[in-house]
Amino acid sequence: MARRFSNLITGENPNPMYGGSRNGVGIDRIVIHHNATTNKNVAMSTWYTSSGNWTSAHYEVTPTEIIGCVEETYAAYHCGGTGGSDVPKMSNPNERSIGIENVNSTGAPSWSVDPRTVANTAKLVRDICDYYGIPCDRQHVLAHNEVTATACPGGLDVDEVVRLANGGSASTPTQPVAPTTPTTPSKSTIPAGFTPENGTFINGDTQIMNRVGAPSTSAQQGGYLPPNGEWPYDSWAKVGNYTWIHHMFGNKHIFLPVREWPSGTAWGTFK
Repeated sequence: MARRFSNLITGENPNPMYGGSRNGVGIDRIVIHHNATTNKNVAMSTWYTSSGNWTSAHYEVTPTEIIGCVEETYAAYHCGGTGGSDVPKMSNPNERSIGIENVNSTGAPSWSVDPRTVANTAKLVRDICDYYGIPCDRQHVLAHNEVTATACPGGLDVDEVVRLANGGSASTPTQPVAPTTPTTPSKSTIPAGFTPENGTFINGDTQIMNRVGAPSTSAQQGGYLPPNGEWPYDSWAKVGNYTWIHHMFGNKHIFLPVREWPSGTAWGTFK
């Protein structure tokens, strides 16, 4: 049985948006998108019935928000293809799925998505899967480009969304691998390419996952630094799309992303 919205939403967009009947088709898929814009309001405005675009999504996700847009009761117009040779790879794509859009943190060509947005989407995916009894795996949680011919979802890693969705909810997050008092560093423990600097990062209002062994979102998951949590570090570097800070826990190198670059502001403060 469909519901209006997940209980995780932080608000609803009250503007009329495109939506249609599910025609009795059960919900068994989730499709992940990116906005192709860093402005959530611009993105959502393209789904208004006044826009003439005939596109929409059930949810808009940002680093700090999960916004209800089209009620789950209805089919949103998010993955039905554009017609002609763009034939969806599954039957009844809009009727059987819930579409989640994510605001970008950078523009073209990378179209990156803030890790905090990814974490919020993972929480939402977990909630939707639990509510409808959908297996939380990559056969049922799909990227838009796995359904129709498109470059969406840009730089968003759907494998990461599913991994996070299966690693614990926001109410019971995985405990951070990195302790509040890390191992005292030596020159030999500072990773190559990192600049030595002793300090403490104080997280903002959204949990951040740290990584074990390498400064990469594809590295082994460590755990979540909770909102307002403190994370001592001994060095930092810009690697990939993020600024990372580092410390040792025993004999393990632990890395935490703290901002996107070359654009973006830190997700917390430093002392």
